[in-house]
Amino acid sequence: MIPSDAARLSLHMNASHRWRGKPCYSAVVEAARSLRLAGASVFLVDLSYGADRKLRDARSEYQAIDIPVVIEIVDGRDRIESFLADLGSMEPGGLAVVEPVRVVAYSHHARAGADGESSPSTGPGPGALAMALDDIARRVTIYIGNADTRDGRNLAAAIVLRCRELGIAGATASLGVMGFGRHSIIHRASLLGLSSDVPEKVEIIDRPERIAEVLPILAEMVDGGLIVVQDVRVVKHGPHASRA
Repeated sequence: MIPSDAARLSLHMNASHRWRGKPCYSAVVEAARSLRLAGASVFLVDLSYGADRKLRDARSEYQAIDIPVVIEIVDGRDRIESFLADLGSMEPGGLAVVEPVRVVAYSHHARAGADGESSPSTGPGPGALAMALDDIARRVTIYIGNADTRDGRNLAAAIVLRCRELGIAGATASLGVMGFGRHSIIHRASLLGLSSDVPEKVEIIDRPERIAEVLPILAEMVDGGLIVVQDVRVVKHGPHASRA
C-alpha cells in the first residue's frame, strides 16, 4: 500500500544509454519491480535537451534510439529515496527529480463478482473560471493502461473528454512505452507495435476546489490504476495566440 503522503521520482535520460547490455530505462523499471515498488512507467519525450545542450527529437532520431525518455515512479518517500540511492551503480545519467504527491487512489482492476465501492458520479458543470498568474492550482496524474476502456472507448480519451465536458482547465493524455503496475506485470512497446497494455497517463490541472469536485468522478471512472495529486503554481494560462 502506498502511503497517502508519497513521492514521485522522475528520471530523465536517453533511451540509448545502456547498462549491462540492456537499455538503462528497462533496467531501472525491472529494478523497481524487483524491489516491489508500487509501479513504474516510461514515456517518450518529443523534444528535449540536457546538460550537453544537444537537442534530441523522438521522431527524427527514433531509428538511432538516441531519444529522450522519462521514467515515473510513485511510492512512499522513504522507498523512493532508497531506490534512488540504489540506482547509483547504474549511472543512468540525466536528471532525477523527486517531488511530494498525495495518493488519492491505487487499486487493481475490478474483477467479475467482486464487491467494490464506487464514488458518486455527480460533479460540477462546465464553465470553470480561467486561472490567473501565480494562482495556486492542483495537478492530478492518473496512471492507467492503454487497454483500459470506458463504455467502449479508450479510458484516457474518455477522461480527457469528460474533463472537457465538466469545464476543467486542461487535461493531457500521454502514451508510454514500458511499465508495470500493481500486478507487477511488465508491459512494453516495440518497433513492431504496442503490447496489449502499455502505460498511459492523464494529467489534469485546475483550481484546488475544482479538482476536489472532479476527483470522485475520476475515482469512479478508474477502477484499476493510480491517481496522485500535487499542488502547483500557475505561471501562465490562456489560449494560443491566433495567427494573423
